[in-house]
Amino acid sequence: MSDRASLERGYRRVLACYPRAFRRENEDEILTVLMASAVEGQRRVGLAESADLIRGALRMHLRFPSRPPRRVVAAVRLMCAAAAVQLTALITIVVTAGAVRSAIVARNPSFSAAQWHAVVTGHIVPDVVSAPIGIAVWLWLAWANGRGHNWARFASGAFFGLFTLGLLFAVAQDAAIYATADLIAAIAEWLVAFAGVVLVFSEKSLPYYRQELAHR
Repeated sequence: MSDRASLERGYRRVLACYPRAFRRENEDEILTVLMASAVEGQRRVGLAESADLIRGALRMHLRFPSRPPRRVVAAVRLMCAAAAVQLTALITIVVTAGAVRSAIVARNPSFSAAQWHAVVTGHIVPDVVSAPIGIAVWLWLAWANGRGHNWARFASGAFFGLFTLGLLFAVAQDAAIYATADLIAAIAEWLVAFAGVVLVFSEKSLPYYRQELAHR
């Protein structure tokens, strides 16, 4: 496969993140511009370029169909922020995994290798598995609330409740002792998410959801 064909294929993969209607009207034109601005011999889409294109796609997916009240706009932004904090938490979990292992061994010198391995796995693996799911769910809820779906308010509340239970479970499992950095990141996410959920259930936000429901 030639360099140009490989690069075009990469651009098309990234552009697939954009809404279908937008791609149908603009994909060929955007692809022409991207290919024209590419460096000679370039075979792959650069990381920074991919990030810019994906950010543009997210903005299009999350844009509002009509003009919502400020509280809904703020709630959507806070849910996106919760997803960003969740990503930060995931990075923190991966980076501090060694410190968590050391803390567990230091605090429990009598543990066998199997015992401390089980404790480490119980602290780290659930977080690593659940973090990408949490990021996707927060972005999905931001999209749904931005479009005024009434069910999205209740889904946001339910997911926030699950997240709260998970946080309480982590505290009960001595996360404050073994994984302080992870717990701080989780508390920051909880505060951001709490503010977003409060806003979507506020009285001033309710007319927007009723209006969008009437339109549909």
